[in-house]
Amino acid sequence: MKYSPYFVRPGHPAVILSVLFMLAAAVIRTVYFVKTPIGGLDLVIHYIFPVAAAVLFIAVVCFFGREVRLTCVSVFLGVVFFILKANTFDTQIHTFLCVILYLTVLSVYSLTLLGVIPTKKLLYPLFALPLVYHIFVEDTQYYIFADPPVPFIEWLPEISVLCIMAALLSVSFALTEKD
Repeated sequence: MKYSPYFVRPGHPAVILSVLFMLAAAVIRTVYFVKTPIGGLDLVIHYIFPVAAAVLFIAVVCFFGREVRLTCVSVFLGVVFFILKANTFDTQIHTFLCVILYLTVLSVYSLTLLGVIPTKKLLYPLFALPLVYHIFVEDTQYYIFADPPVPFIEWLPEISVLCIMAALLSVSFALTEKD
């Protein structure tokens, strides 16, 4: 793997926040799947991929901050999950656009951490814009103002996804250039 111009300090407030968000994502997803059991390939796609990505992310950020580029593997696992999940969307155009977005996230994040993209500033809108869109547009429509109301347990997978986005945004602020 190529040298990364970035590292993170484990005690940095944005690192702590990113770890808490990623931990919350894994715990929320676990609570959901304990209450809503599934098996087989669905379990792998909707539970194991995102939780493995979260655990790997937390381990790298907490214990291998000088090798923060390894979080690209975590983001890859997350993107695999999101792409597989996109196949359940209502329309092919929605699926196609989301797959493009997910591959863009993986590419921009990885290329930034590997030093190919010379600035981390692209990461801020890359993670902030979808987070804001989900909270204020998509989620308000599907969860908050849904008629009939959606049971709170059904919100948990989306809350988990929001936590993942918030964790990646937070770690982006914590990236520090190596001397």
